[in-house]
This record gives sequence, structure tokens and C-alpha cells, in this order.
Amino acid sequence: MKTKKLLLFTFMLAFPIICNSQTTDSLVIKHDSLCIKVMGKNSNSFCSLLYEINNISKETYYLWIDEDKYSTKRERIRDYFMRNKLKDKHSMSLYQMEMETNVLYGGFSIYDTFLKRIKPQEKFTIQIFSGETILENKKKQFFKYLDDHVVIVSENTLKQYIVGLDNFNPKIFYNKDFITIPLKLLTLR
Repeated sequence: MKTKKLLLFTFMLAFPIICNSQTTDSLVIKHDSLCIKVMGKNSNSFCSLLYEINNISKETYYLWIDEDKYSTKRERIRDYFMRNKLKDKHSMSLYQMEMETNVLYGGFSIYDTFLKRIKPQEKFTIQIFSGETILENKKKQFFKYLDDHVVIVSENTLKQYIVGLDNFNPKIFYNKDFITIPLKLLTLR
């Protein structure tokens, strides 16, 4: 009887995790959230949405967050790497920045210059942070937004569109395993 209870308990613990994850192209993507309400004289609420990408393959993947939705992978790659990032006449594309060996730019933008390389057996987590409670239907909306706007492309696919990928300046890649983005920076459409 103890074994049956233990198996049932294990299944009940694993079921929500299985339901909130998806596997594509040797990647496991999990959605999770944690909301805390601090009671006291001035009660506060905090909410964290976690979008975890686990590379279980033997291939390297590249990840960025695209502000717009495109129909094809080719359009997403070309637009992200080849469009000018700054809105002035002296701007350069992300591709030009990455090929430049002495570039030091200060204009970090989650939609324009964020690029993460996820090597085999590595994880990367995007945390969306809010200083207030997020209702369940809004959580689903934000996870859907991330599913639509987080672009993950294998190195082999990216090499088909980006000449000289191996020569990119390593400083251009985001080097942490975790990024926190305030909820207000996301542009839900």
C-alpha cells in the first residue's frame, strides 16, 4: 500500500511540471511562476514568471527576443542581425557589431542587442518580474508572448544565413545563465 501511495504522490508532483513544459528540437522549455504576498503594515505582492530553456542536445543554440512576429525563421534571422539597431545615420546592425573586434557599445536593448549562446547541456532562464500579483489568465498571456517572441535557432541553421558566425566577437553574447526582465519592458500586442 505504501508503494502505491508513493507512486501516486510522485505522479501528482510530476504532473504539473510535465504539463508546463514543451520539448522541441532537443530543447526542453518549462513555464513556472511564483507569486508572493508580503503581509504587514504595507502589504506588497511580487510575481516572477520563469521561462527555462534546457539544451539537452549536442548542438549549440542561439536565443534572442524579437519584438515583432515573423512568419519564417529566415525573416526573423535577417531582421534581427541585419537591421540597423540605432535610429541615426551612423548606426550599425548587430551583424556589424559582432564582426567588429574592438566594439564596446553601451546601448543594451532586450529587443535589439540581446543574444545568448546556449551550449549543449546548458540551461538558460528568463525571469519576468512584477511588483504586483499577476492573475492566471495574464500569466498564460505572458508565457504565450514568450513562446511567440523568444527565437531559438540552432548554430547550423544560423550559419546558413549569417556568414562568419564563428568570427563573432565573444563579448557580444550575454554570458549569464539567467536574465531578469521587468514586466513593463515587454510590449504585449
